[in-house]
Amino acid sequence: MIWLLRDIDLLSTLLRAANLSFEALLLGGIIFLWAVARPAGAAQAVESFCFRGIRWAALALAVSELVSVLLSTASLLGDTDLHFLDVISTRFFVAGMCAGLVAVVLWICARVKTNKAVAAMIPLSFLLLIATVATSHAEARMDHRFSLALATVAHHLGTAAWIGAMPFLLVSLGRSESVQQARSMVRRYSSMAILSVAVLALAGIYMAWFYVGTWNGLYGTSYGVLLMAKVYLLLVMLTMGAANWLLVRRLNTDPRPLLARLRRFAEVEVGLGFTAILAAASMSAQPPAIDVPDQVSLPVIVARMHPEVPRLKSPTASQLTPPSSIETAVRATEFQANGGSDATDREWSEYNHHWAGLIVLAAGLLAFASRLARLRWARFWPLTFAGLSVFILLRADPENWPLGPRPFWASFSAPDVLQHRAAALLILCFAAFECAVQAGKLRVRWATLIFPAMCALGAAVLLTHNHAPSNDAEDLLASLSHTPIALLGATAGWIRWLELRLPPGRASRIAGRVWPLLLAAVGLILINYRET
Repeated sequence: MIWLLRDIDLLSTLLRAANLSFEALLLGGIIFLWAVARPAGAAQAVESFCFRGIRWAALALAVSELVSVLLSTASLLGDTDLHFLDVISTRFFVAGMCAGLVAVVLWICARVKTNKAVAAMIPLSFLLLIATVATSHAEARMDHRFSLALATVAHHLGTAAWIGAMPFLLVSLGRSESVQQARSMVRRYSSMAILSVAVLALAGIYMAWFYVGTWNGLYGTSYGVLLMAKVYLLLVMLTMGAANWLLVRRLNTDPRPLLARLRRFAEVEVGLGFTAILAAASMSAQPPAIDVPDQVSLPVIVARMHPEVPRLKSPTASQLTPPSSIETAVRATEFQANGGSDATDREWSEYNHHWAGLIVLAAGLLAFASRLARLRWARFWPLTFAGLSVFILLRADPENWPLGPRPFWASFSAPDVLQHRAAALLILCFAAFECAVQAGKLRVRWATLIFPAMCALGAAVLLTHNHAPSNDAEDLLASLSHTPIALLGATAGWIRWLELRLPPGRASRIAGRVWPLLLAAVGLILINYRET
């Protein structure tokens, strides 16, 4: 955990994502219980599951909030002259502890299960929202604070009622006593989800108007780029939601197979929804675009992003900027990739990205070709990723073993190094499992889902990836490359999940042709990656 504690920004983002996720699940479970399960006359098994899910979400939120408060407190005490009594009066400490306390009380209410305890969940949920909003961008504003706080509350409620309640719906459908009961829950949830999406979108537009301000703020700041990432994920989720809405309208004809298909589309909505929550957590670590004075202009972005011939010739490792010694790095309590970044270092990085892009492009095209009867040999396309894994291990961090002087195990203290090597390991595991699946050696259900799980996890890691650039412009330009890769990777993974989970048919065939093209698009973006 040492590397994680040293990269306080990454750890804070991950904890913020955990807080938002558990909050959405907790509030979503309460909303589902009140607005869907009980009005639909759900079975006792469904209601019992709702209470159990609420308890787990409340407990997880309480722990997550406590860890967040302790981490921020330790950081302040270590980096400033503040004393503990000074810290406990800060807004983040009071709000975090209040949120954790409310979560504990909600756990107690879900444990007691009496009518009074269940009724108390509603005002307690609003107290939780108030505590959450107390540390949001809205409370930091000097103008329009109240209206932005209300919009933030509405945004969180919309997220909880749509994304947070959906896992409860998925499990409840399998526990319902009859098709009629399941159909009633689906229809109630569908109506609630439509309203929730409208509330979420309107609140988001209102906040974007004040936080972004201009078109340049939308594409010229990291906050704006992450906002566009959320919009993209929202559109993909709405596509899945539209498919479910069409299924809901046909439930009277043949409900059993339609309910099964509805659950498959809903699984993808849940996965993409929590990816959007991770993007929201990353946004909370960025200043609003309107507060960024030096925004990157469109001509600068076009100059960096316009297509060029990929770099296929690499500098030698000896030409790179020499890294500091391991003793110096330890004394400094953190590793740094080098003492600076010169043209040779940038050429090395571009070469790495371009060859990785060619490998991913080949994998996507081969996966697409494997759908053709005459090209069944292409089903071994996962082998390309084994080569990518080795490539990342050898070249991603040349200052460390095997190319550089720093020892293999000690270099794990560097967050970037650990992220790169974790990615290499995940890619290798994916290649092994997916190749066995494609060859027919692994036929169990869980093995076929390794690939979409790896894509989703890889996308999550990339959304929090930090190259520690020297200025805000470089941070944005790096985000303009990495964020689309993360989004396309997540979409490809979840559409592959959909293909595997749907029964054979037209929808499954379409999904099987779409995700390889998205994977190939990731390769094209990598091929065009540049640092100058």
